[in-house]
Amino acid sequence: MKKPEGDLKQKSVPKSEDEIKLLINRLKRIEGQIRGIQNMVTEDRYCIDILTQISSVISALENVNLLLLERHTKKCMKQAYRNDREDEAVEELMDVIKRMIK
Repeated sequence: MKKPEGDLKQKSVPKSEDEIKLLINRLKRIEGQIRGIQNMVTEDRYCIDILTQISSVISALENVNLLLLERHTKKCMKQAYRNDREDEAVEELMDVIKRMIK
């Protein structure tokens, strides 16, 4: 059976208000950390302290990445399978995972 043509992004499962709120809160926290790092640079703080804060931001972003990846796998991939678009969905997922681990 031939798969329907189209963009998987149009077939995504909408995020709940709670999911959006959680993501926005985490991103706002990261935004605050970035501003803190900017202030540290402006104040000519010790390089190791700045590097430590940068590592913390990277870790926080990776956690957001994993949260979204988990949600996508549990909800969007499930929908893709139900709509007979599993090959396309798996290919898209593998592409994003490859970009994440580079």
